[in-house]
Amino acid sequence: MKKIIAVAFMLGCASLFSQEKGFIEQNYIEVSGRAEKELSPDEIYLDIVITEKDNRGKVSIERQEKSLFKRLTSIGIDITKDLQISDISSSLEKFFLKKNTILLTKSYVLKVNGTPQLTALFEQLEQEGITDVKITRTALSNFDQVSREIMADAAVNAKKSAEAIAFALGRTLGKALYVQSYASFPRSYRVNTAVKTMMDTSAEFAGGEFLPDFQKIKMEHQVVVRFALE
Repeated sequence: MKKIIAVAFMLGCASLFSQEKGFIEQNYIEVSGRAEKELSPDEIYLDIVITEKDNRGKVSIERQEKSLFKRLTSIGIDITKDLQISDISSSLEKFFLKKNTILLTKSYVLKVNGTPQLTALFEQLEQEGITDVKITRTALSNFDQVSREIMADAAVNAKKSAEAIAFALGRTLGKALYVQSYASFPRSYRVNTAVKTMMDTSAEFAGGEFLPDFQKIKMEHQVVVRFALE
């Protein structure tokens, strides 16, 4: 029985070696294909902070929040989908000859769709008197779709190169034997920009024409393909 198993194992190894040898000895051509796109981000994420300040005309967090939600809804933002609470905190401050005062702070993460909606948001925040706002990152809403398109373009470019070489050699291009893929797809770009600074440094903002210019998201893909030569 041991001899039968040993013989079967040797035959199996010989079969695998034969297949590998056949692949190596097969005529093929190896080419690389590359594709890239630069796209303007259409999703912009911001951090917004509102604070209950200690003064005679103190406005509660609840009232500020309600007013903010109303303004966001007025410019087409879906606060159930695009707004999230990121932090709620309170601090106890002591004043000389005054009673202790608790100051509340509430932070939100907001997503806006494109620079026109961002500009409208700037105007609403300015009217509301909210200045603690930062743009944190930008992204693409159709990231997965675009990445697949670029991968397909890279593969098509590889095939075109292989066909050109095969034609020049008087050969015919066969099926793909091997493919390796290399992607460079950043899902988003980090940004750290205070909105108030952007508004203060833009003379055009007062006229409602200010559109910030965000860095474009560059997506690249490269494939290495081996085609059989017939």
